[in-house]
Amino acid sequence: MNIFRVLQSIIEEERKTSYYPDGVTMFYFLKPVRILTTIQIVINHIERLNEHVIDYDLLEDLVIHVDKTFDEGAILVFLPGVSEIHLLYDRLAASYQFGGQASDWILPLHSSIASTDQKKVFLRPPYGIRKASFVIIATNIAETSITIDDVVYVIDSGRHKENRYNPQKKLSSMVEDWISQANARQRRGRAGRVRPGTCFCLYTHHRYEKLMRPFQVPEMLRMPLVELCLQIKLLSLGYIRPFLSKALEPPREEAMASAISLLYEVGALEGNEELTPLGQHLAKLPVDVLIGKMMLYGGIFGCLSSILSISAFLSYKSPFIYPKDERQNVERAKLALLSDEGNGLGESCGNDKQSDHLIMVNAYKKWEKVLHQKGAKAAQQFCKSYFLSSSVMHMIRDMRVQFGTLLADIGLVDLPKRSRFDRTTKEDLDSWFSDSSQPFNVYSDHPSIVKAVLCAGLYPNIAAGEEGITEAALNSLGRSSGPATTVRPVLYDGRREVYIHPSSVNSNLKAFQYPFHVFLEKVETNKVFIRDTSVVSPYSILLFGGSINIQHQSGIVIIDGWLKLTAPAQIAVLFKELRLTLHSILKELIRRPEVPSIYPCSFIFM
Repeated sequence: MNIFRVLQSIIEEERKTSYYPDGVTMFYFLKPVRILTTIQIVINHIERLNEHVIDYDLLEDLVIHVDKTFDEGAILVFLPGVSEIHLLYDRLAASYQFGGQASDWILPLHSSIASTDQKKVFLRPPYGIRKASFVIIATNIAETSITIDDVVYVIDSGRHKENRYNPQKKLSSMVEDWISQANARQRRGRAGRVRPGTCFCLYTHHRYEKLMRPFQVPEMLRMPLVELCLQIKLLSLGYIRPFLSKALEPPREEAMASAISLLYEVGALEGNEELTPLGQHLAKLPVDVLIGKMMLYGGIFGCLSSILSISAFLSYKSPFIYPKDERQNVERAKLALLSDEGNGLGESCGNDKQSDHLIMVNAYKKWEKVLHQKGAKAAQQFCKSYFLSSSVMHMIRDMRVQFGTLLADIGLVDLPKRSRFDRTTKEDLDSWFSDSSQPFNVYSDHPSIVKAVLCAGLYPNIAAGEEGITEAALNSLGRSSGPATTVRPVLYDGRREVYIHPSSVNSNLKAFQYPFHVFLEKVETNKVFIRDTSVVSPYSILLFGGSINIQHQSGIVIIDGWLKLTAPAQIAVLFKELRLTLHSILKELIRRPEVPSIYPCSFIFM
């Protein structure tokens, strides 16, 4: 008889029973958990209860009540986001019950906290002090990823923030919403992993039984489908729409259309959904298609090391840690990393350095240099000085090696020659991919070329100021009605007004070298923000942008029907011909990556 030990699962019992073969016996192990819903907790206040708003008075009183009344054991509070965590943290730290020494054991836990601080949740507090952890659920850290063995009491707000993609607007948004019944069971189970516990649910039994979804919205229905569509074509599974329509919960038509359109736009598909050589390579890279294209171009144009760093950071997460009340110091650290001397930059940030992506390049380059020359302890101190996560930096190194090796498998770059008796470590490989003497790195230290490759990879993700947009496009977008003279230029993405995210080094600049910004991610909160931006040259857009329309008499070049560049007709025609030649060479190099590269062409951007 086959026996599977299942601690807890969010899959319905019928599905599990039908999934496993006959003869499989499943045992479920979970300590008993007492469940108290809102109607039992606040029965005297039910008339004024608003389930859609987090009641911080109730949360604070409940934590204090549990601390005073119940037996020893950690309290785990599930909240939807970082701001909510900080709000409750401040209230509890200011309270009589959790002030003083006890406030050291009010432990926020979310993805922006340094790994050393995250590990505190596993420590034991001194005798007489109870440990309380306040958790952001958007990363699912405390719901499924970790088990804190001394948690006995769970307080579940019933809310979380979920990333959802709108294919019509082509942007993602973090939406606060009710959790599913499956999420609720997972949270409840945190209180009963190693001993009996109690879960306090700040929602009614009626909401749980009648209004909550049984399961979370499937990822296919709330995330972009581009990578999935690419894999369908790589595996020769037929046309994309018919294949996806067979899913248990098929995605919407507009989501499929948006993904297919982008694959055509980046050159991964042609004709009747046929995979191009570029598409073949992109499908083998475990990254966003725009990042994958950028990586391929980074190897071709001789700036691989810089592009590997950018690709790793964009694929993983920002290395910067934002301790509470330290945001200004973090921004100063970013500016210091942009400068060659590490002593900080002026407000203009330098014409070549209006770029979050170059900060990523410099952060890794300086960290790797300290690690190589002075050792791990000095590298850790470097991270502390610049508000960088040491664990993220080590992960970036591993990802650089992985990405570089994949490009070598394609044939785009060479690997170091070793005898069969030598052992090549990831440190050796990372040094190889960073070696400026290698042909794939001859231009890694040239910001203009790195940003041109950024534009080539990330296009059509571009935003422009009014001076870089045609009058007709501005009228259709609904031009801002503010005064003619503004503190900073208004930006548009071809559909709407957008704003640079406050975390960007470009967010506070009063002027830009050029009115064009490339970015990877666009998110909607109270506004539409673009994250991780770089100001790019109009020459890069001329070479790597969309369709070109030259208006000879007015000396205007229109790209993709809305981007406006001013150039004499003769120059515009020259660039149009240069683009055709360059794209022909690039197409051949991507089809046959083993042929000699075109690094000399990189002078175009210098």
